[in-house]
Amino acid sequence: MALAWPTLVASSLIGLSLSIAFVAWRSQTLSLSWRDSQVAIAESDLVAIKTILEIARLGQQKNGQQPFSWNALDSSTKNAIEKLTKGGELFLPRSADQVETEDTQGMGQSEFAHRWSFEPNGYNRLNLTCNLGLTFEDGKEPSLARRFSASEFTSLKLLDWLWAGSLFSGSMLLGLWLTATKVNRSRFLVSLAEWSNQPQLPIPLEGDRSTAAMERVDPNVAGFLRRASEGMHIRLETLQLSFEQSSRVMSAMPVGVLAFDQKLKLLFVNRAGGELLGLGTSLQFGQDMIEVIRQPTVVNLIQQVSDDPEIQEVELELPLSKATLRLRAHPLLDPDRFDAAATSSGVLLIVTDETRLKQLENARRDFTANVSHELKTPLSTIKAYAETLLMGALDDVEARQRFVERIAEQADRLDALIRDLLHLTKLQSQPGKPDLSNLSLDDVLKTCVEEHRTIGRNKNITIDTSGVEGGCRVEADLESLRTVIGNLLSNAVRYNHALGWVRVSTQREPDHVLLIIADNGIGIPPEDLGRIFERFYRVEKARSQDSGGTGLGLSIVKHLVQGMSAEIHVSSTLGKGSSFELKLKIASTEQ
Repeated sequence: MALAWPTLVASSLIGLSLSIAFVAWRSQTLSLSWRDSQVAIAESDLVAIKTILEIARLGQQKNGQQPFSWNALDSSTKNAIEKLTKGGELFLPRSADQVETEDTQGMGQSEFAHRWSFEPNGYNRLNLTCNLGLTFEDGKEPSLARRFSASEFTSLKLLDWLWAGSLFSGSMLLGLWLTATKVNRSRFLVSLAEWSNQPQLPIPLEGDRSTAAMERVDPNVAGFLRRASEGMHIRLETLQLSFEQSSRVMSAMPVGVLAFDQKLKLLFVNRAGGELLGLGTSLQFGQDMIEVIRQPTVVNLIQQVSDDPEIQEVELELPLSKATLRLRAHPLLDPDRFDAAATSSGVLLIVTDETRLKQLENARRDFTANVSHELKTPLSTIKAYAETLLMGALDDVEARQRFVERIAEQADRLDALIRDLLHLTKLQSQPGKPDLSNLSLDDVLKTCVEEHRTIGRNKNITIDTSGVEGGCRVEADLESLRTVIGNLLSNAVRYNHALGWVRVSTQREPDHVLLIIADNGIGIPPEDLGRIFERFYRVEKARSQDSGGTGLGLSIVKHLVQGMSAEIHVSSTLGKGSSFELKLKIASTEQ
């Protein structure tokens, strides 16, 4: 150990020298930076004074006063100049009141000259001279002087002293490590010298070098080392396998998971977290939170949980994708402390996509509001007519007949609405698809068309089926297909003009039959085409109610078509009519 003391002393001296050199360099840097900043402030003040004097000179010349006179300045101009001195001393030569506006010799326009001096009383004095573009009779240049005490100079900060202490401590630790290494090396050399005096084994083959080396060691020590090596190898393999399995599980999770350390640097993010928050694929562990996440709401949530270790959650709606995310932030507390004073060592952010849940909630709320409105309208009408009859209209034969007819109409409308609601609810609650059978499309069309010809004749609307090809058989459910065709024909007749037409045609394709039901009715605006299959959605609410529609027909059509694995498309021109195309699969016996 005696030989190791010089190393420890030398490292101490080196650390002390480095600390002193760092403090001196840092003090000099701060002093120069502070002096430069004060010079820049004084220069800007003199430029402002120059501007004020130039404006005053132009004003005096405009008023016919020539040459420029210092005593003729107004009080506001003098006060502004005095404020710009900021406690310093402004030296403007005043030996003569008259000045000239020609350029002076020496410095050019807007050039400065500064000089620092030390006064006996401990103050530092800054003298700054500037060419103001004015020549005084005594030939002196205007200057600004300011004094600064030693306390105003920028002193070393706590971080600077910490750096100095770190340099000294690091040198000391290095010396201690070198000292311990030197002692261990001496012991190793002594052991090696003793071992070299023992008989040596022959040089083993390449594959048996490790075994031969272990045979030279004490058997007890060799056995312990072998068991420790095997145990560490097994533990490493177990840890690696566990890490790989955890990574696979976290990557496959549909919930986003992000972890940040105490300094809010990224520790972990799974695939769902990056996709839900739109973080991209160029993420690197150790990045600052600000570099990873761009949404202010998410940043504020993580920062709040880091400052105050309490579980918090917010709801975020992304502006571009219109997705709704639920963000839940948990503090990562010290596992060795369970008291209330435990501080957060990081933040765990859990992100779930609630877009579908939000849509279902909005759909449920809209459905409830629409059902209430649709039921309220006929009930209010029935109630109004009934109250009118009870108030004396029963004695009026004509009014009584008319009111009872209106009550019957509203009751029929209410009955149709309830039946459509029950039908739609049944379709949505069915767990599976209906059984499809081989059906003749011609027979189904013939039945449905005949049912609607009477309604069409009452409105002078013709239903043309000349475009229907014979012999078409499709895979469909009979009741579902009748309901779909019946609703489409009913809409084509109901929302049509007098003397209008409805054309039913089919087109055979290799695997499908295309059923087209077109009309020349009122048509559908382009902005409404994407919503006509929604429940209770009407293009023109007043006209739809007058025509007796419930607003559920096309919604029922959509669910029935999906249940038969078919497709339906619509095209329309406002004021010219609409065309619905139903794509049905050809029956297997006809393929």
